[in-house]
Amino acid sequence: MRVAILSDIGQPTYHVGDEAMCHAAVAALKARGITDLVLLTRNVQETLSQYDSVQAVPTLTFPWPPAQRQQRLEEIDQLLAGQTEAIPESDPVFALIEVLRGVDAVLVAGGGNMNSEFGWLLYERAAVVRVAERLNKPVVFSGQTLGPNLSPVDREVLRETLEKATLVGLRDPESHRLANILCPNHRGVRACADDATGWALDALSSRWSQHGSENQAGTTTAVPTIDQAVDGHVDTTPVEVRESGDPTRPRIVATFANRTGAYGTEEAAEAYAVVLDSLVHRTGGCVEFVPHMAQPGENDHDPAFHRKVAVRMHSESVHREIESAAASVRRTLTADYVVTSRYHPVVFGLAGGATVLPVAVDNFAEVRMDGACATWGISGQVMPLGALLTPRSVAWDLREAAQKWTQDMVEGREQFSDDLLARRAAVRANAAAWWDTVAVGLTGSAPVPSELAEVPPAGAGSEIARALRRDWTRPQAPVLESHRATVAIVMRTKDRAILLERALDDVLAQSFADWRLVIVNDGGDPQPVDALVAAREREFAGRVSVIHNRRSYGMEAASNIGVRATDSEFLCIHDDDDRWHPLFLQRTVAYLERPSCTDGGVMVRTEIVYESVDLKAEPPVIHETGREIFWAQLHSITLTDLMEINRALPISFLYRRSMHGVIGDYDETLPAVGDWEFHLRFAQAATIGFIDGLPLAFWQQRPEQAGELGNSMIAGAQHHRQYDLAVRERHFQEWTRENGIGLPLFMAREFSSVRQRIEHLERQNAELAVLLREQQREMHNVANVLADNSFFGFIKRKLRRFFGIS
Repeated sequence: MRVAILSDIGQPTYHVGDEAMCHAAVAALKARGITDLVLLTRNVQETLSQYDSVQAVPTLTFPWPPAQRQQRLEEIDQLLAGQTEAIPESDPVFALIEVLRGVDAVLVAGGGNMNSEFGWLLYERAAVVRVAERLNKPVVFSGQTLGPNLSPVDREVLRETLEKATLVGLRDPESHRLANILCPNHRGVRACADDATGWALDALSSRWSQHGSENQAGTTTAVPTIDQAVDGHVDTTPVEVRESGDPTRPRIVATFANRTGAYGTEEAAEAYAVVLDSLVHRTGGCVEFVPHMAQPGENDHDPAFHRKVAVRMHSESVHREIESAAASVRRTLTADYVVTSRYHPVVFGLAGGATVLPVAVDNFAEVRMDGACATWGISGQVMPLGALLTPRSVAWDLREAAQKWTQDMVEGREQFSDDLLARRAAVRANAAAWWDTVAVGLTGSAPVPSELAEVPPAGAGSEIARALRRDWTRPQAPVLESHRATVAIVMRTKDRAILLERALDDVLAQSFADWRLVIVNDGGDPQPVDALVAAREREFAGRVSVIHNRRSYGMEAASNIGVRATDSEFLCIHDDDDRWHPLFLQRTVAYLERPSCTDGGVMVRTEIVYESVDLKAEPPVIHETGREIFWAQLHSITLTDLMEINRALPISFLYRRSMHGVIGDYDETLPAVGDWEFHLRFAQAATIGFIDGLPLAFWQQRPEQAGELGNSMIAGAQHHRQYDLAVRERHFQEWTRENGIGLPLFMAREFSSVRQRIEHLERQNAELAVLLREQQREMHNVANVLADNSFFGFIKRKLRRFFGIS
């Protein structure tokens, strides 16, 4: 049997995990007698130097912009439908078609590229699968992660791609669930371990030379510690150091990506450094940075970020250059501890029996790492980065949280290793059974579900891990209605499904997870709201409720309804058309929970995002048209500023629920400017903090949009001016009732005098402007006369007469 294997290999930037999965697929198929293999690669010569006894051919490449990759896939579809003029004859797709014509089946090896973030890779796979289907070649997917971020268009492309496959192997529970939603009748959707799991386990019982020992030593280097120079101004040029000759000293392998999600790289580097220092302190071990992704010889990507981490450490560290997948796997397999923000070091560390401390920077990382742990029956092991940076009541700060976490990991090391050893045979058997299933699927037959070895559950992390994760991890089971969330989010909406869908996903993207959302549908159609919520039922996990008003009561009444329907320490209003940065709740909650904080609420730096909605597209599409900072000169929130003009937005504000007991509710008599009026009363009664720097809230404006999709402030500008004046008049009357009209009368006369003087100055300026323009014209005329009477003017006149030009 001749099989083509598609994997992300031969890239200019070497990626250990991608290469390891391809090595694993090649080894697994050869072990089952499938030895005629064709690897689709981005660098044929590089791949041939890394893999024995295979053929290598170029793969397809797709552009990064979504519209361009969609167009390319459509052109390939047209070609496969017989429209040969759709693509030039020189296009590499013709060579790919000939390659696949000569194979018996196609294997798409594992990876986490089936989503919109890596959409060009998703479309590459879609194109290969469509060519294979046209040629009647069976397709098998192995070890995939699907999503979680998928645009509607990419979601459909993924569904069609999976439907065409005989067998689909998924390496984490979330992907398995998504596949069953996309393809509910697909008989070939199966759970499996990561492709490289079995390969890593085989390496444990093989000689080192069998897995390649090139660059085995690597480059042993150290970087200055934070004590040696001011952070950010340090020479990080590596200097050679001697490794410890003590073979009993624990090895701490560290691998971190410069991908840090919503967090800044400096912030993430500091957190990793603190964890590593804490682990060294408790174990006496040596930190060894093992890069997972870099261009050979360049020390970029992981090695560059590793130096950012090392320069913040108080402990000495050893750095490796990027190595082959086989060498890197072996190095991680033999570690005592593995600390990582990357996925495959978790796979390798668990296979080697190491105590693994995975740190997830976003949901994508957490889903994959949880899947790797689940292969071994382990849950609750992955630590969200936010839990370390803002540990809340679990610890006072990052350093204390890291100390507690590493202490638990060190104390539980023996039990953890014993659990892994007890499960190793079952995991190995499951990995082997999966590749047996793949071999059947490549023949085009739907494999019968095999009896898998049972991997007994190992419990849910340690006590401190559970405590740290609680507020930062999406609930795995519905949250009880009786649970009092830290934050209540009130979302006002009415007949704007396209905006509401984005707002719901915006809330779900928050790094902080201890919230409860109440949606107040103020007289709109209930069906679209309920459908959008139902589609996200599992993600919400009991943290959402919907209130349908039979008629519209107005925005302020909707706010009050939502506030009264919830119970929480903090509150915020999230309108259906605005958005947050993923760290909005994390940053604002941390600000208000500081022991020294006496502010009643906190606002954040906000950015205006201009957009338009294309209603002619199917489905409608939102296009961003521009951005600018909202009140860029604002660095604090004061009553003085708020009295002049509204400088505050609901989407920017988190406040203490107790403030309602002091200032009352939102004013339901105001059809407009009700949020501003509430902020005025709030600023009278309490101080409002301000988080400057990176914008954490986004005020979405659609200046050209009318009707339901318009912004209330823009579409109803006249309404806002009317009630702005009404609010000012009301508060002015309240003041005069208590203080009389004497001072206002005096000030009114003075203001009138000032206004008269200003008007007089404006008239004078206008008259001076007219005189200035007249003088400029006269000076221009004088300049022309002088020019004509000059020597050059004389020559010019003679030439004009000579050529008969008047």
